[in-house]
Amino acid sequence: MAIDFKKQKLAGHFPEIWRGECKMLPGGFKPVQEFPVGTVLQRGTPVYVDFEEMTAAVCKTAKVLSGGTSTAPRVNKGHYFVVGDVVTKDGDGKASPTISNIDTSNADYDVITLSAEYTGLTEGDTLVESETYSDTAVSSKYEPNMVLGAKKEFDGKGLPTLDVAYEAVVLYPSLKYPILTSWLSGCCLKANPNILFIKQ
Repeated sequence: MAIDFKKQKLAGHFPEIWRGECKMLPGGFKPVQEFPVGTVLQRGTPVYVDFEEMTAAVCKTAKVLSGGTSTAPRVNKGHYFVVGDVVTKDGDGKASPTISNIDTSNADYDVITLSAEYTGLTEGDTLVESETYSDTAVSSKYEPNMVLGAKKEFDGKGLPTLDVAYEAVVLYPSLKYPILTSWLSGCCLKANPNILFIKQ
């Protein structure tokens, strides 16, 4: 008599921070961006903290995947872009269209509709939140100096605050979006060498 082994898939993900250990800043920081109800910000997400204002900005990026167009690129799941964000291509900065729609219906990727064609946008490029293009090239709107030390789900209740870590070892493969090389010095954040991004 043959034995029938049944496979069961369980939900889960690889931890973002090595051994779960990080050192937290006191107090919570008000997010400067708006996120839809249901958005979940994962631990290890790069953020820019302004201590004067006690605010934190999520540093948003997304990897361009194959199959999209220059006005509607496909990008990885897990990015934090929302409609209304201004984006540019990392390393290019010659255009800054606005996101007019995000189609999340496909299980493998999202489709971001841009307000204008982005000439030369190809698979492997990285989109980053930016300022609106002016007389000079644009770059990322925020450069991270900390990371999220705790997961944050926006449920539409109360005043949202972000718990931020000033020291952590972030396991880069667990993040679903690219980390810009311009943010790093070796494997550390330029603005905070206590934050390490490693691949293992």
